[in-house]
Amino acid sequence: MSGNTNKTENLGLNATELSQAETWYIEVLKLEQQGLAQNEQDAQARVDLLVNASNQNFAPASTLLGQWHVLGRYVNQSVQSALLFFQHAAKLNHALAHLELAYLGLNNATDQLTKAQALMHLQHAVQLNHPEAIFVYAQQQLSQDPQSAYLLLLNNYLKNQHQNSLKFFVEFSGFDSIKVQNELLKIAEKDHFSCALLAFSYLKQNNLDAALKYADIAQEHNDPFGCYVRALIEQQSAKADAAVVQEFLLKAAKNGHIESAYLAAVTLLKNSENAKTEQKQKEYAALAFDLLSHAAVSGNVPAQYSLAQCLRYGMGTEKNLDQGISWLERAAMQNHPDAQFELSMLLPLEHEHHLPLLNSAAEKGHVQAMLCMSIFEQRQNNADGALFWLNKAKELKVPRAFFLLAQMYQEGKCVEADLTQSADLFKQAADHGDIDSYFELFKIYKDGIGVRKNKKTAGKYLDLAKENQHIEAASIEF
Repeated sequence: MSGNTNKTENLGLNATELSQAETWYIEVLKLEQQGLAQNEQDAQARVDLLVNASNQNFAPASTLLGQWHVLGRYVNQSVQSALLFFQHAAKLNHALAHLELAYLGLNNATDQLTKAQALMHLQHAVQLNHPEAIFVYAQQQLSQDPQSAYLLLLNNYLKNQHQNSLKFFVEFSGFDSIKVQNELLKIAEKDHFSCALLAFSYLKQNNLDAALKYADIAQEHNDPFGCYVRALIEQQSAKADAAVVQEFLLKAAKNGHIESAYLAAVTLLKNSENAKTEQKQKEYAALAFDLLSHAAVSGNVPAQYSLAQCLRYGMGTEKNLDQGISWLERAAMQNHPDAQFELSMLLPLEHEHHLPLLNSAAEKGHVQAMLCMSIFEQRQNNADGALFWLNKAKELKVPRAFFLLAQMYQEGKCVEADLTQSADLFKQAADHGDIDSYFELFKIYKDGIGVRKNKKTAGKYLDLAKENQHIEAASIEF
């Protein structure tokens, strides 16, 4: 999907200049900019406004309804319903609808659109001069006609100011790097975003002097990406100043750079934790909440997750569990592993979404999710599944993975008991700092379970367990 679900052009028009359908549509956009609907009644009201506008053949409303059906936002998630709304808008010559149909076909989201039909819709959107469609079409042309793709990307920036086209133009390794650099230098003579891209390019080459030159030009003209790059340059400088980094991130955020808003908010939350006065603590947290809200509404997924935490735990705002979970769901829906894991933990074990969310988080490398999946597989007596997840976590040097594997071999759960293997795994877990493993090794060496008895080694592990406040170890004299 294009991700363009909050298109806001013409929001400044007087309502008297608009049709009734346009007025309904713009009202929905304004509500969406303020945040997600807080209850079913508000959600249904937004859907009804769009349906009414769509029934009056206002194509953008039909397209937005299609996008909501793809996402499952306020309506049932249904590619079939999305397809119908997109097709309706496409018949009305709406470029974004053609682009959305192209995405559905190219991503094999429906068997009702062939790749040929998807490409036809993409070409329609290009003919209607939709910048994002031109960008996608240029990428499609890379393998067949790289020179054509080169010109499409370049002209899409020069004519439409499509920044992702210029970013891709600069970053694609298949183009002549010298030719690209010269083109960028030429554009940068009178274009501040190009200066920012040049700065970023020089930064990746570790040419900090050249990077600083162009980043300063860009940030002095309040280019959001330029301010962001200037912050990155400060981070990498020999005498990096965290306050200067934060200053440029805040400037970038003020000028609309969403990633900077998120990063600045993260710093403010850390400052809040370390603040010496309650007033400063609240001040930092409140500013962080505002930045996260802006970034989250603009689609930044990590910000959506962090905003959920702020709302759930009352950081920078009043506690609001319902809103917090709503943002958690939104981040999880966009494959944020922490959000998926936490949402799975909030759901009953028997809930239909509990296991899929947990599994999805584990597949993305979420350590706790991996361990939970291993326990689930053990309970299902699925040795292969349990070992798969524990070995994946073990590869990441997760102490608890070694411990749980050791327990499996110690107790013969899903595998044949092997006390020597178990002792070795407990040692590895202990080497990685697992406190329970210290206590297990104390018992193993005290009683000679899979190893030779060794009172000195047993005492060493008991002392380590006590030093780390292991409850059972605390009461033992040895």
